[in-house]
Amino acid sequence: MSWYRKLRTWITGRRWVRRTAIGALGFALVASVCNWIIFPLPMDKLHRPSATFVYSRDGHLLNCFTSSDRYWRKPVKLEQISPHLITSVLATEDRWFYWHPGFNPIALTEAAIANARAGKSVRGGSTITMQIARMMEPKERTVGGKFIEILRAMQLELRFSKRQLLEIYFNLAPYGGNIEGVGAAAYLYFDKGAEKLSLSEAAVLTALPASPTQFRPDKDLARCTLRRNKVLGHLREVGAIQEEDYQQALREEIPTNRVTPAVAAPHFCQMAIAAYPGKGEIKSTLSYRLQMMCENLSRNYQSELAAKGIQNLSMVVLDNKTGDLLAMIGSADFADVNHQGQVNGALAPRSPGSALKPFVYALGFQKGIISPALKVEDLPVNYAGYVPVNYDEQFHGITSVSEALIQSLNVPAVNLTAKVGLKEFYDLLQAGGITTLDRKYNQYGLPIILGSCEVNLLQLSDLYSTLARGGEYLPVRICKSDQPGQPSRILTPEACYLVTEIMADLKRPDLPASWEFTVGMPKVAWKTGTSFGRKDAWAIGFDPDYTVGVWAGNFSAEGSVAIVGAEIAAPLMLEVFGQLYPEGQTKWFQIPPNVGTRTVCASTGKLPGDDCPDLIAEPYIMGVSPVDKCTVHKIERVDAKTGYSVCRFCSAGKATHEVIAEDWPPRLASWMSQKGMISLLPRHNPECRGVSGGEGPVITSPEADAVYVLRGSAPTKYQHIMFQASLAADCREAHWFLDGQLYRTVSPDSAVFYQPVAGIHQLMCVDSYGRSSSISFRVE
Repeated sequence: MSWYRKLRTWITGRRWVRRTAIGALGFALVASVCNWIIFPLPMDKLHRPSATFVYSRDGHLLNCFTSSDRYWRKPVKLEQISPHLITSVLATEDRWFYWHPGFNPIALTEAAIANARAGKSVRGGSTITMQIARMMEPKERTVGGKFIEILRAMQLELRFSKRQLLEIYFNLAPYGGNIEGVGAAAYLYFDKGAEKLSLSEAAVLTALPASPTQFRPDKDLARCTLRRNKVLGHLREVGAIQEEDYQQALREEIPTNRVTPAVAAPHFCQMAIAAYPGKGEIKSTLSYRLQMMCENLSRNYQSELAAKGIQNLSMVVLDNKTGDLLAMIGSADFADVNHQGQVNGALAPRSPGSALKPFVYALGFQKGIISPALKVEDLPVNYAGYVPVNYDEQFHGITSVSEALIQSLNVPAVNLTAKVGLKEFYDLLQAGGITTLDRKYNQYGLPIILGSCEVNLLQLSDLYSTLARGGEYLPVRICKSDQPGQPSRILTPEACYLVTEIMADLKRPDLPASWEFTVGMPKVAWKTGTSFGRKDAWAIGFDPDYTVGVWAGNFSAEGSVAIVGAEIAAPLMLEVFGQLYPEGQTKWFQIPPNVGTRTVCASTGKLPGDDCPDLIAEPYIMGVSPVDKCTVHKIERVDAKTGYSVCRFCSAGKATHEVIAEDWPPRLASWMSQKGMISLLPRHNPECRGVSGGEGPVITSPEADAVYVLRGSAPTKYQHIMFQASLAADCREAHWFLDGQLYRTVSPDSAVFYQPVAGIHQLMCVDSYGRSSSISFRVE
């Protein structure tokens, strides 16, 4: 006989078995129909929005925020829950949990009898699965409500495994106030994870869901203690725990206050939850140690700034290798309502002042336009009406590229931006992660290099971190679960190295007082910036490991004479670096293979000519850096009697000797001679009939093709146009010709003023040797 026929015979021979089987099958059929057709489970109510818990990279809780419906929930897996709590709940609430189909008819019958005898509800009889149904859809405790709970329990049993149901229970159970789920309860009552709950704590949390208001330890410790002890006694009675464990749990004190949620790194945590909405746990990249260090330093430093009328500061620390954000200070005091302390200054767009200059110099190195020792002009210049001036409103005439960057001179930076290309510089900023450029490059114009745009501290610091990575841009990472970004090369390692070495020079005017002599100060490449109107002070520094950015100012945009990057932001940035290396710094950047050292003229920074008297060493990019030779130094033969210079046409029969003269381009020569920086070249023998070489005059005013409009409201005698030119150092006179007629003859450093007449005019300047230059201009 087959097994099927044997089973059929056994069932038909036992009427009660048959009836029970048919009833169970019928009930299961009804539950199934309800489950998938008539009465589907509201799955969304089983998975409620989580609160958000933000952790540091090393596991410290930084901050937490309630869910969208203002509840504390912290979902946990069953394996993350203490075995003490699982055992306690099963033994107390539903010891037949693993065997019943969602409801326990015996328990329900016993509860009905007990309640009838008492005349009130004294016993529930609900299984854990039925409690889940009630938490999923709260209803009045009526016979009809209980029947629906049973149906829902059957549906739940059909849909989920026992382990899944147990996990759902622990994540939905109410634990008093706005606390739901054991994950949040373990933290807010005991300041620990659910997996670390002791036996006593497990007993407290076992008791709470039955009456979350009455048994809360922070509301009624005595009642909570009695209920805990009752749970522990029951566990001992059923053999779930030993006597020794029972006695030890009774002696354990119950905390009387809820844990105050952590509030570290509030600005960062708000940024994180905005970036990962609905995420229950955010394991961030922040270092707890570095964050606490930066918060303490910022808090102490802010008191000094407040005395100077500076109410806000921000700071970030980046890991250069990974792009991880290690620390963020949005403001020194998040709770400072009077000074908008809740604003995240690290993300606020502000004018960077001079802080973008290193990147145009890096482009200049990369394109072979400049090298560190090359001398560049720092003279008045006019770009179609835009006339940049230096911070101190002085001009230095000529300076090396290194000094121009160290001194943060504006004019050389603007000139270099024009040479490398405004669009190329703009594109570099965008490729380096600057997203705050909301206008086209030509709308910013050349002033962009001086801070006419807006950037935020985090993105600007990441751009500096690109220099530390040898020109590879890497997006900032704030969550450890994210894959590191893909690096993209925006600068060459050689260009980054040259800029870095310049910015690491300790002998610089913007070094805060006393720092130059600080023993053991880490080597840092850094730059400061001060926005127009002294509203923003910046300092960003980096070494191979870290980039530290600091901003100081007022969120109200109120300026102050004290807001200077070198004086306000740099000290805090350097102090952070000092704290980063308590045992001393151990490494610096390696020299890229294509960076070498060469000898150049000390006066021009160009490859030495035959007559250059003084030479210096310069780092350069092989095959890229400019290779122009110095033509400034020239050996002149001088008549010992008259002091005139002589040439092969006029030196015969004269006693002469050689001198090394400097023949600078006219524009520089004129300025340098006025400042006494060079001596005029010996005048050439006036009786010589040879031909003079060299550069002719350079007309500096008016500009070529300039248009002047006469104002009818002002007398013409008060409207003049200035004629001015730069001439070679050995020139003694300048002859001005207007429309083919001699207009005036003056000394080389004198200006000429012309009362304009309407029309198109031709202007020519002729020097002592007949060399000339011409332009045209129009008067309307």
